Amino acid sequence: MGQWRRTLPRLRGVDLNKSPRSAGLARWHRQGLSRSLAALLAVGVVVAVVLRAPSAVRDFVSAFEKMRPARLPLLLVAASAELVSFVFFARLQARFLRLGGQHLRLRILVRLSLASSGLRALLPVGTVVSSGWLYEKYRQFDAPAPVSLFVVLASGFVSTVTILALLLVGALSAGFGHVTLILVSAVVLVVGSVLFVSAVHRLERLEQFLGRRSLRLQRLTGRGVRFVEQVALCRVGVRQGALAFGDAAGNWLADVVCLILAFVLLGQPVPWQGLLFAYSASQVAGGIVPLPGGLGAVEGSMVGALDLLGIPLGRALAAALLYRVITYWGVAAVGGAEVLAFSRRPPERDEIFEEPPTVSPRLSAPETGSDPQPQGPQVRLPQV
Repeated sequence: MGQWRRTLPRLRGVDLNKSPRSAGLARWHRQGLSRSLAALLAVGVVVAVVLRAPSAVRDFVSAFEKMRPARLPLLLVAASAELVSFVFFARLQARFLRLGGQHLRLRILVRLSLASSGLRALLPVGTVVSSGWLYEKYRQFDAPAPVSLFVVLASGFVSTVTILALLLVGALSAGFGHVTLILVSAVVLVVGSVLFVSAVHRLERLEQFLGRRSLRLQRLTGRGVRFVEQVALCRVGVRQGALAFGDAAGNWLADVVCLILAFVLLGQPVPWQGLLFAYSASQVAGGIVPLPGGLGAVEGSMVGALDLLGIPLGRALAAALLYRVITYWGVAAVGGAEVLAFSRRPPERDEIFEEPPTVSPRLSAPETGSDPQPQGPQVRLPQV
């Protein structure tokens, strides 16, 4: 014992972190602490689930017991609302395609929307896969590469900004968060979106800036910048932009109708005040998680949000599952069938086009190593 006492003063001025062994012990200690906190959190979740499970199961069973055969025709109404949602998304794509001189029939665009949603619901990282599939289909339908990429990216951008705006509106109506914080978030969303679009249309200045700094860096980024500049040639004016955001809002809100009808089918009161918040939060969570169709994330976040609104856990779970039967499993089945139909029998040209495609000369000029572009009348894109 005396030996240890004589040794301790010598260690007082020593930085233990400088020793490899001491650093390893400190790192092991931090990892152990993190694992302990994670274990405690998991135990807390399990205990909470066990405590609430009996009442949740009773609410879940009673929710489906209240479903009456007389309400089953509402399933057709919900399916029709989901179809209207796809029509709005097809209108959004048609609007952007027309800016590039491509006039596709609305029917073929609805089929494309269903097929891409089916891929998103069936495959991991489905958003990337479905976007690539849409791009290839536009290319097969004679759309130039910049126009095809513009439609895919612009549709995703407008849809993302719209669902975030709906999330803020839902939070405001549900009373979640301080009003000032929500308004500041809305301003950040609007200003950030405007700055992003402005930056995309001014990439030539970025190329000039990089050229002044490093010629090698300019060579590395020049090709990508020039391609994005071609994509940015499809400019959207204020009126068309407002209509595009209206189509995106119609796409989301028609899907909200399916959630409302899920409550009605189960004979439950519709939580109008917080319904938009619960829906928007579930869609944002589903878009972040790289699982097929946000499987699990959409249901979990929707149930959690509805539980915060005071909906019993079992009833919230029943409504979320019924909603997903319509909007996930139904769309996966129909969309998968459409993907097979496109692969087995490609549509004829008269089924695709309202009129022959016209492309801006700046987009139709073939580059070295690029795919040949279709010949035909050429018009300039509207500029703003």
